[in-house]
Amino acid sequence: MKRFTVLLLVFLCLTLTVFGIKPAFPVTISNTFNQGIYKISDFNPSKNSVYSVQNVSSKDNMSIIITDEEQNILQSIRLKPNSEKHNTIPIGPNDTIILLGKGAVFVNPLELTE
Repeated sequence: MKRFTVLLLVFLCLTLTVFGIKPAFPVTISNTFNQGIYKISDFNPSKNSVYSVQNVSSKDNMSIIITDEEQNILQSIRLKPNSEKHNTIPIGPNDTIILLGKGAVFVNPLELTE
């Protein structure tokens, strides 16, 4: 009986790998970020390093703080729930983006036209 159970489990494992079952919750790359500390490389690249940010949470405020490599605050934005889009200053490659709050922020590269 023990041998039969082991063979059945091995057969099931082999069968499931052959059919390539997909995960129930696939991981997708998104522009939505939660509380944390990010570098510019974490976001989709922008040609001019300017991004639009928007709080997509329905009930929680979010704050965005952009600092340079010496931790000097360059820009601070407070976003209310379901806020409008706001533009950041140009963000350098060594700058840090800090998101504070329980909500979620949608960050999108902004293409400025002159």
